[in-house]
Amino acid sequence: MIRPAKHSDVPRLIELGILLHATSSYRDLNFSHNKAANFLHSLINGVGVVFVAEIDGLVVGGIAGALTDQWFSDDLIAYDYSLFIDPAKRHGITARRLILAFEAWATIKGAKQLHMGIGTGINVDGTVRLYQSCGLNHFGPLMMKELNHGR
Repeated sequence: MIRPAKHSDVPRLIELGILLHATSSYRDLNFSHNKAANFLHSLINGVGVVFVAEIDGLVVGGIAGALTDQWFSDDLIAYDYSLFIDPAKRHGITARRLILAFEAWATIKGAKQLHMGIGTGINVDGTVRLYQSCGLNHFGPLMMKELNHGR
């Protein structure tokens, strides 16, 4: 079942976030439990949105996103902060259902475009296929460089 997240879901979302963080391209960055929890609470309070996937009463995944405008336009764009499914629950339709819930929310909010990225480095090819199956089109790469600050 896909549903809007509740504040009581945040501890479980943090557990999933820790797992995502540890297995992603972000693993060398500090993970702040408090910052992540406060951020999720703010999205749930209306700064953005969080949907969760629940199976047998357990939250197994989620998608978090928000709206913004471009520097040159007042038109709204919906973008994701994160999409994550517990690795034990992948290979089903859960991720697709989360994306479709996010798209429906974005449409209701008046967004003209939906942007989703893959910044984690996890299963990039499979995630691209998933996004394409939901109607998203590739429009450019996301690039990153580690900075060492003399360390």
